[in-house]
Amino acid sequence: MEDTDYALGRSDDEYRRLVAQAVVLRPLTERMLRAAGVSRGMDVLDVGCGVGDVSFLVAELVGPEGSVVGIDIDGDVLAHAESRREASAISNVAFQQGDVHSVAPGRQFDAAVGRLVLMYVRDPTDALRVIAERIRPDGVVAFCEWCARPTTNASGPDQPALASLLQLLSETFERSGANLEIGAELFWRMRDAGLDPDPNLLAEVAFRMDQPDEAFLRWAWMARSLLPKMIEYGLTTETEAVHLIDDSLRDELTAPRGFVPLSWLMIGQWARKPSP
Repeated sequence: MEDTDYALGRSDDEYRRLVAQAVVLRPLTERMLRAAGVSRGMDVLDVGCGVGDVSFLVAELVGPEGSVVGIDIDGDVLAHAESRREASAISNVAFQQGDVHSVAPGRQFDAAVGRLVLMYVRDPTDALRVIAERIRPDGVVAFCEWCARPTTNASGPDQPALASLLQLLSETFERSGANLEIGAELFWRMRDAGLDPDPNLLAEVAFRMDQPDEAFLRWAWMARSLLPKMIEYGLTTETEAVHLIDDSLRDELTAPRGFVPLSWLMIGQWARKPSP
């Protein structure tokens, strides 16, 4: 599914960051999946499964009577996901390298899900059409994506370093071809793909109160993953970025300031595939 310049890179440290990020994003993801009707006994396709957290969450919802196939084009991340599956003795999840075109030809799923996947696809509407071909009539398509528009920026006026970093992160993703506003587009893209989207979407910004160390860790970790691309795109220098992250951001976020954001706005949207 990915056809942009994947700016976050592929490394063991980045895979660990994704696992930590999944803890923050799980509550909204679970509420969306439940609202979409993902339930016991269903066979589900997890598109762009990464390190496996959405697959593992879906496995809990569908139970031993159901199954999950997680697909990703990155063989290394799938090896990481598989080792986690084995360590947790999860028996109803299987991982396959590839995309929706290559996984189990002819197989129909009850649902297709994904998180932070469509943002990396140059034509999300067409991708949704292809995904819909892999689910049965009346099946479910459900995705969680970011919406990082300025009007949804979670940083406050007393967080100028965080605001500067968020702008830098946004510019880096934009230069890579990723769409950080795709969450706000999910409804009409699903509709244009021939699906029947539910108008009752879910939206959430994750915050922590008086736990600024966690917020610093989350944003600094992402920034370090993106740093090589920031420099490659000419958006900053290593010296400038390190000063912003390790000095300004650390000083700002490790002081008690009440609410501190852990992510951009997340939007969960789901749709049904119409019956013939």
